[in-house]
Amino acid sequence: MKKLFGYNLYLQDRATLIQELKHNIALGQTSTVISLNTLKLYQGSRSKYLASLFQSGTHIIPDGQSIALAEYLVHGNRISAISGAELMVELIKESARCGYKIFFLGSPRELLDRVSAKIEKDYPQLKDKVAFQDGYYDVAHEGEVVSKIADFEPDFLFVAFGSPRKEEFIIKYHSRLNAKVIMGVGGSYEYFVGDVKLDPLTKKLGLRWLVRTLQDPARLAKRYAVCNSYFLYALIREMLYSRRRSAY
Repeated sequence: MKKLFGYNLYLQDRATLIQELKHNIALGQTSTVISLNTLKLYQGSRSKYLASLFQSGTHIIPDGQSIALAEYLVHGNRISAISGAELMVELIKESARCGYKIFFLGSPRELLDRVSAKIEKDYPQLKDKVAFQDGYYDVAHEGEVVSKIADFEPDFLFVAFGSPRKEEFIIKYHSRLNAKVIMGVGGSYEYFVGDVKLDPLTKKLGLRWLVRTLQDPARLAKRYAVCNSYFLYALIREMLYSRRRSAY
């Protein structure tokens, strides 16, 4: 499989991915899901260490229309973007149907309490199959958190730290967590409880970054300006390299 920006991008749709993850659970195999977006692409370009972290997932999903578009322009593959937030919600629904266990790691305690309340209301069958740990623990005691997760033996472990902390945690501890599927989810808890809305039109047009910037310009304007500019540079470079390679 041809790499995109050095990443083995997952090229199937969300439904196929979910079935693959379920199959791996049945086989007792560990899957690690990493969402590739313009922010990670930029961070990886600035650090070989971060790039190696982001490239280490068993399933690197195109989290955004920009990555899906790049795959088409560079390799000619028409693929669907897979929103990490939407994927997490679908995996929660699948867990309710199939009896999978879920561990929610990261974010403030108040947000986790809201996640718990929503699960109790909408998915009561998961009541005894979920566990929580906020992200504000003393890192010196991280081993205790790892043991807590391992003792619970989750089928799905959602890690809601910022990047690259969540990727560092996943790669460092994945063999000790007794979790079948480990996924970095960023701000997906906010989406799950309804604080963040994902408009279908802005998703289709690849403009979620613009909506988020307008909602929080002080925090996000510079970030998206830098990441999007780098993405355009990297895309042009990748397209030119691909054409040169095809010429030989």
